[in-house]
Amino acid sequence: MGKAKRQPLSRLMGKQVPTVDVFITYCGEELDVLMDTLRAATVLDYPQDRYRVIVLDDSVSDRVKAEVQGIGQRIGNVYYSSRGSRPKTHTKAGNINHGLKYVQSLAGGASEMVAVLDVDMIPSPHWLRSCIPHILTDPKVAMANPPQRHYNVPNGDPLGQTMHILFDVMEPLKNATNAAWCCGSGFVVRRKALDEIDGVPEESINEDILTSFYLTAAGWKIVYVPEDVQWGLVPTKIMSHLKLQKRMCAGIISTAAGAWNPRSRTMTTEEKYNALFPAVAFATAVVTNMAIFVILPWLLWTGAPLIAYSTEAQFGRLVVLFLVQYLSLFLYNLVASQATNYQLSLAGVSNSWPIPFQFLTIIRFALSILTGGGVPLFTPTGLTDFASERSLAHRVKVAFWDNGFVVHVAIIASLLLGVAASAKAALDLNSTQGVVRELVVRAFWPPVFMIWSGYILECSTPISWAIDPPKALPRSQLVDRDAQTQVAYPNQLGKDPVRIRRPQAFPIARISYCFVASIVLLYWR
Repeated sequence: MGKAKRQPLSRLMGKQVPTVDVFITYCGEELDVLMDTLRAATVLDYPQDRYRVIVLDDSVSDRVKAEVQGIGQRIGNVYYSSRGSRPKTHTKAGNINHGLKYVQSLAGGASEMVAVLDVDMIPSPHWLRSCIPHILTDPKVAMANPPQRHYNVPNGDPLGQTMHILFDVMEPLKNATNAAWCCGSGFVVRRKALDEIDGVPEESINEDILTSFYLTAAGWKIVYVPEDVQWGLVPTKIMSHLKLQKRMCAGIISTAAGAWNPRSRTMTTEEKYNALFPAVAFATAVVTNMAIFVILPWLLWTGAPLIAYSTEAQFGRLVVLFLVQYLSLFLYNLVASQATNYQLSLAGVSNSWPIPFQFLTIIRFALSILTGGGVPLFTPTGLTDFASERSLAHRVKVAFWDNGFVVHVAIIASLLLGVAASAKAALDLNSTQGVVRELVVRAFWPPVFMIWSGYILECSTPISWAIDPPKALPRSQLVDRDAQTQVAYPNQLGKDPVRIRRPQAFPIARISYCFVASIVLLYWR
């Protein structure tokens, strides 16, 4: 792959700049979160007469309307709009499309560009001047996307919420092959390009990915801008995070419908494959992991060897193959790190604890399709948060009984019992090859050890969270606020990468075991 081309950083200078409609999508979130985003959007380093800020309110809140209109009366380029009644689907795409129609009724009509911010995403002053140059320098570029950053991630990032792999690895690599996707918030897009695809597609919860597909099918390009120009919030409670994971799961699966939507008729076969691949790959990974959850404990419980060989030479080759596979993965991560300037780590974990819930989401999706219900517009409900509960007993009850985390206890217990049964079988053999060899060809064969130890590590995440939830820092400590204007920006504490770095002690211990065990097996047979 070599050194992949990296999108150069640019700045739009002067006052002769394109007009922009900035949409802030709102659907009942905390008012102070909205106001922080709105205040920051009104003081952008951009000519006031060249952009407008429109709050699109799907909650139909009189209080929000009064606050926004009050700012609009003082500043002049801030507007409020709502679809009039709370939509049944609450789709962000429908809200944006309403905004596209609304701005046509304003003085001067629609602007040349449309920019979209999630309600929690505080933009940096240079946000527009950072993104727009990437559109203006190429007439075929429709959209520029910056990464989403978050300033309230709990210490140690126990849920893996930073999404560094997406924004620091996958998106730069896709951008290098002209295959970047819309990142959902902070993007700037030509109004002309959106009009060509009849607005933002509403048939999927992941409207950002489908928008990318349709723009590409219409002959437009999408650019990823590797610059931190927006900072938002992650869910501070595990059940809120799980709701987000289930929603993303449903959205990724439903994007497969994009390949057969009438608007995709101009897509090439390759582009339709690209639309289908993320859904198929994600569903396959979830179903495969769910199968391993069930099958691996049973295999361990049988006590039988998990690798087959008839000679010492064959056994040695198996060890070598494992080392080659793992070293190949290391080299891949090294090359990807060089191409993206992001340090990948073999010691990372797979964030697999939501898989049982994602599996149920996929089953629900499949049943809806098979029974003629069409692609479901998924809205997670019925989950109770417990992080704020004072009683440990109540937290445990809500977590394990009400919200289904008992499945993680069952997975851990079944794996530990399986490992114990496998070890007992090895100890009872009195093999001439020795106890160590018999243990290694069963539960402690390095690839197998990596799987079951990783699952135990991951499935302990919701359990430890229920017992002792991490204390989220209040937003007031994570932002610096101007006392006069009340404009707030995330401070160094909120952005500190050291504070949110995931602990690596146990993952590194797993890696070390595998390498040491492999080397020992090669030379001590």
